[in-house]
Amino acid sequence: PLSKVAESVKNSFLELMADAIGGRYEGGGFQPPAFDRFRALDLTPSYDRCNFEDHFSGERHARAFDLYEAHLERETKDKDGDSSWSTVFRGQLIRIHFPKPFLGVTIVRRDTGIFNGLQNLGKKKFDRIGLGDPTFERIFEVYGTDQVEARALVHPFFMERLLEIETTYQGKKVRCGFENGDLLIAIEGGNKFEAGSMFKPLADPERARKVVRDIAQILKMMDAVLTAETAHLIGRT
Repeated sequence: PLSKVAESVKNSFLELMADAIGGRYEGGGFQPPAFDRFRALDLTPSYDRCNFEDHFSGERHARAFDLYEAHLERETKDKDGDSSWSTVFRGQLIRIHFPKPFLGVTIVRRDTGIFNGLQNLGKKKFDRIGLGDPTFERIFEVYGTDQVEARALVHPFFMERLLEIETTYQGKKVRCGFENGDLLIAIEGGNKFEAGSMFKPLADPERARKVVRDIAQILKMMDAVLTAETAHLIGRT
């Protein structure tokens, strides 16, 4: 019963929040947008069991977006054949659509050693992209199939915003990819958008504050990326 009450409270909060930003909200039972592409670009790890919840969709700065949470688990078996499950990813997946498709594929990752994996990613040939920013390149690695386009997409404004996001999330493995007109962002931000303990009063204002903080943090991150793109375009004109 408490779980049902918690779910009802949470859905009420998130529907109101989605409406406030001109978007839509689904608690569960949806097809995770672009998830096959997150996997294909190695932005999320391999898994044996998955669960998706809290899907927000709408427009931000005239760009269509999808935001939802993913919980991915991997199964291991002991010598007796007994299974145990471990979390390999829990966080937020974001798709932001751009007006024009990209010529190639660009991937920004924290992890080292990804290049060998990217060499075998379909039939695409990935090259390491040097950007000349030592602060950025101490944390992130950029790979792409089109060097010119990759440098245009991961421009100084974008790098600055990504470093800010890295600080905000305290090194929670932010990574992203530009592919087929979409910017795909994966953040290991944990389980957000929850209404809190059911052993506290339902009218506790802190419930709403926590949900608002969680959503505001994600929206701020999205705004940072989109305003970086706007600033870059203005700088080029």
